[in-house]
Amino acid sequence: MMTGILSSLSHGGSKLPWVSFALAAICLAFFAVLGGKPEALIYDRELIENGEVWRLVTGHFVHLDHQHLLMNVGALIALGFLYETSPHGGARRLILGCFVLSGSLVSSVLFLGDLKTQFYCGLSAILNALYMVTMIAMWRETRSRIWLVGLGLLFAKTGYEALFGSVFSSSLEWPPHIGAHLTGLLSGTLLLSSDYVKGGYLRLRRSYVSAFEPS
Repeated sequence: MMTGILSSLSHGGSKLPWVSFALAAICLAFFAVLGGKPEALIYDRELIENGEVWRLVTGHFVHLDHQHLLMNVGALIALGFLYETSPHGGARRLILGCFVLSGSLVSSVLFLGDLKTQFYCGLSAILNALYMVTMIAMWRETRSRIWLVGLGLLFAKTGYEALFGSVFSSSLEWPPHIGAHLTGLLSGTLLLSSDYVKGGYLRLRRSYVSAFEPS
């Protein structure tokens, strides 16, 4: 795996994590222009109810401060190198699926199911979905248990934070939103399930076609 990553870098081929780079660039650009916790783009329940619905999307791409930004963008780039440079295939389609599905679900849960949360921002919930999908993709490719251990650590971290508070983000102005993180895990599960069902359908279709092909 590492050889493949280094090879893609050295040859300047198409295996660089361009989707992750582009999404990280959006986060960095927002922070460079508007700074931390930009009032115009964060999730703000009262302003969303007054019609500023773009905040349901932009809230995921803006961050509280440098620490919050670097943790999330660093994780996005690291996962992107693992996921998009993998020979497993279909990575770019699924990484965008993580952002669209997880972002939509997290915003829906915050707005419709958590009336107490007034403000929210950051990529961490979406990264939970991407982390989960990446660990499973790498396990499918390598069959190494290390990726399942990695997935177990994510569940352990989320459970610990639900009971005792943040592991890495205790100094942030706004604490991590456990409901959003759990929704990220749910969306990762839904994406993996849909990919598995689609793969099974395609295998069944190929078997059906080959069975009725004239010999």
